Order: sequence, then structure tokens, then C-alpha cells
Amino acid sequence: MLSAASRNARCHHRLPAALARAAVAVIAIGAVGPLAAQVLPPVCGWYEPPVPLAYPETNARYYQIDLPAQPPAGARIRVEGEFLATRYFSLQTYDARFDPVDHLADYRLRADSGSRSTLLGPTVSNPAVAPGGRYTAYVRYGTPPRNRPRNTLYTGTRVAAPVRARLWLRAYLPEGRIKLPKVVLETPDGDRPLFDPASCRDPIKPAAAAVDSTPVAAALPSASPAATGSSANPRLLPFEVFQAVGDDGEANSQFGLNQDAAYMALALSRSDDVILVQGRAPTFRERDQAFPLRPELRYWSFCQNDEQRTTAVACVPDRAIPLDADGRYHVVLADDLPGAQLRARGFASLPFGSVRDGRGLLIYRQLIAASDFEGAIQRVDDGSDPRTVIGDYAPLAVRCPRNLFSARVRAGDTPASVFTACAAAP
Repeated sequence: MLSAASRNARCHHRLPAALARAAVAVIAIGAVGPLAAQVLPPVCGWYEPPVPLAYPETNARYYQIDLPAQPPAGARIRVEGEFLATRYFSLQTYDARFDPVDHLADYRLRADSGSRSTLLGPTVSNPAVAPGGRYTAYVRYGTPPRNRPRNTLYTGTRVAAPVRARLWLRAYLPEGRIKLPKVVLETPDGDRPLFDPASCRDPIKPAAAAVDSTPVAAALPSASPAATGSSANPRLLPFEVFQAVGDDGEANSQFGLNQDAAYMALALSRSDDVILVQGRAPTFRERDQAFPLRPELRYWSFCQNDEQRTTAVACVPDRAIPLDADGRYHVVLADDLPGAQLRARGFASLPFGSVRDGRGLLIYRQLIAASDFEGAIQRVDDGSDPRTVIGDYAPLAVRCPRNLFSARVRAGDTPASVFTACAAAP
């Protein structure tokens, strides 16, 4: 789900945070209001969101656990987990408004004595270490101190009965079953369960949640305008840095967002045209590989989404995106095109999908950038044009007539040639 990492970047595509929170309450429990989910009894143990929102990544798994609103004095929460067989995992806390408070990415977790981490750095895995090593993390109530202890997250100050904070675990490209951490309440009098089991409720089933999704559409306003081409070429559609905004229009709320990621987005209306996206690909490294030596990102992807419901249609991860000889990708967004044939010709593909009012949102996601990566979205300062800052690492789309696209692909043109022909179309 989305990240607060782009809060200092110029935002053109805006998601009202309060409406997004209301949407989550509707889908999660069938009651509108940002605190509606908080007044129900807690769920004892980890559970998956019944309908993932906030533009989730379909190649990731999301788990959350409710935290006590009023723990005993001097208590903290202990999280005993394993380094997972995933490209990335993290622990993140969220307050009563579903805004992110604090986070620990996998590479920041120190392993327990006798165990080793599977990470060597922010973007560098350690293939010599098998997953399964142990770590112990803690969640404390309040705000982080200046000199914070290792392996510790904080809940923030928006925790008071009956509202509860939540702890989330994200896992990208998991390999097999995910072993979820053990979570206990550590008090001066000894360990306890987070809640009395007799006070807990069962999590909402996905099928039941999906039935009640209609009120979300009614709660949302008209969508922001779809992207239009530049005055120089109306067929070219630049991506823009994505950021959520608060009720007052300021970037003070990042509902449901991943603090380890940054995003660019392109709002689109359904049409007969094919959308073709071109850009320079960052390097990445698989969990069990030793190359490249200095990956630029931990992970990147493209996802097509329902702009107003904030649900994902489909995502294509970095490992599934072909590159040309110049290190560029070409991603096709259209329904009813043969994905296997496109991939054989050097294209990745995504469906436009069934989206409310024909409004889609195509998102380019970067996850944990190396400090010296010149194409990191976080480099785009407020008021800057992304392409003047990160160059062709910023994706660029072209709206291509379907007949022209199909003819060029059948003729055996390279993806870059197809992009050029589409951009030159009248």
C-alpha cells in the first residue's frame, strides 16, 4: 500500500485522506467513519485485511494485529519473528486514523544472538544466509525519543480507549508460507496475551466484506481529471509524484501508506487507445542472488488500480518486466491483448480492468532506494518536474491508437520503435 516517502515531492494526483479512511471502514466492517473499526472488539492474533485498499501491491501480503489501547503501566509489546524468505518485509505501526506512525524495514532489524540477518544493506540481500534467523522487536506507546533503542517501534499519541493502534507486517514476493511473528504483552508482572480471548471477535471474511463495497463509491467525490498530453504532444502523458492529502488540503495525512516506498501515478479514463509506458529500469537483486553488487532499488513495479475504490486490478513486478538492450522497459495497459505474445515481443502488460466510472490509476512504485540512486523518486523536490530531476527514470506514457499498435507489433517493430510511432501518430 502507499507510502509517505513522497510527502516532500510535488503532488498532482490527490486522494482525500478522510474519504479513504471512510472507505476502509465501510469495506472492513460495514460502518462509515474513520474510527468505526476501532470501537468493535479486537481481533486476537494476526489477520489479513478483508479487502486490501490504498492501492495495494498484488505481489505482497498484508497482515495486521490490533494492539491494546490501555496497556498496564510500564508495559511494552514484544514481537518475536523470523527473517522471511521474501524480497522485502517490514513492521509498521498505524494510529487510530489509519495513518502510519513508525516502521522497521527488514534490513534495520538486528538479529538475535546466534542468528543472522538475510540483509547486508538497504537494497542488498545476503544469499549466504538462509531465511529463518530470529529477531526480537518491540512496540512502545508514545512518540520515538531522539536516541531510540534498536528494534523498537512506537504507537504515537493517538491511542486512547476505545481506539487502538495496529501493527502491520508487509511481505513482498513471499516464497511459500509466511510464518507470522509471535506477539505478546510484556508487563512488569510477566508476559500476557494482548487481549483476553473472551473479548475478541473473528476477522471479517473477504467474501462478506466484498458484498458491502457499494457505499464506498457513494462516499467518494468526483475523480481528479484524467491525465492530458503536453501542449507539445497531446499523446504523451507524464507520470506525476503521488501523495495523499488531508482534509484541509495539506499533506498532513498519509492513510494506510508504506513508509519504505515512493510512487508516481497516471490517472486515466478508459478509451479505445492502448497506453504504452516507457522508462529506464532501476536495477534490483533477488533474495537468493549475489548480483548486481549494488542494486539501485529493493523492488519496483507497475500496478493498475481502481482510482476511486483504491483497489488494485493487477500488478507486474520488476522480475516480470522485459528490458531492451538500452535497459528500458515498455509496459502495455489495455484489455483484450495477448499478454504472452506481447512478452515474447519485449513488452510487459497489464489489463485496464473493471474500474468505477472507467477511472484507472496506473502507479509506478519504488521500494527502498540506495542512497546514491539518481533515479529515486524521493529526489523530486516540491515544485520540480520529475523528468528534470530523475530524467528517464521517470516513466512516460503514450496514448496509442489500437490499430497502429497492433500493426507495429505484428510487423516486428521493437518496443522502442512502437513507442516512437505511437508518439508521432496524428
